[in-house]
Formats: sequence, C-alpha cells, structure tokens
Amino acid sequence: MSSPATETFDLTGRLILYVGGRHQHVAHLRRLVEERGGGFVHHDGGVEQSMTKLANHLERADAVLFPVGCVSHQAQSKVKGLCRRFHKPFRPLRSTGIAAVLEALESVAAH
Repeated sequence: MSSPATETFDLTGRLILYVGGRHQHVAHLRRLVEERGGGFVHHDGGVEQSMTKLANHLERADAVLFPVGCVSHQAQSKVKGLCRRFHKPFRPLRSTGIAAVLEALESVAAH
C-alpha cells in the first residue's frame, strides 16, 4: 500500500478553496492541486482579505479545506456556515502538513 504522499488521484475540473494556513505553504499546495488537474484559490481567513471575498470564492469552489490551527474561530464558523448554505463539502484539517492536505484532497477526488 502506498503512502498518502505517493497516492495519485484526479481533481480535474474541481476548484479547491484553501482558507487560512501558512503563506509560505500556499505555492506548494497550489502545485499539488494543479498537478492533479484541479484549480486552487487561497483566502487568508480575513487577516488581510475581506470576508466578503471569502463568500465569493466559496460560492465558486467545489470543496473547501482549512487547517483548524491556522485560521481564526470566526473564519472557521464563517466557512462552515457558508459551506452549509451553498451545499459545499468542507474538510477541517488537523494540521498544515502535507499528509493532512493530501488525505483531504483524495477524499474530495473520491466524491
């Protein structure tokens, strides 16, 4: 059985919104998604970007990921509420680590 880092899965045609996290990881996460055929949008969770912009991104997204340790509770609540409103799947991530992100992306690809 292969490790999560070597799993291949297809995100073709899917737009992934990543909320919060560490800015230095964004380019790597974008590459992970784009290498699998998906689109990637990042929102900082309201640190510098407006929460209105978050709603606009979320409405277009096919799935939303956010690391619970690197985004405010207010932003988490907003994301969850908007996801429910727009019927979008969301995956809270236990960490900003690559294994957690890949596991969530694989789950998105499977559904």
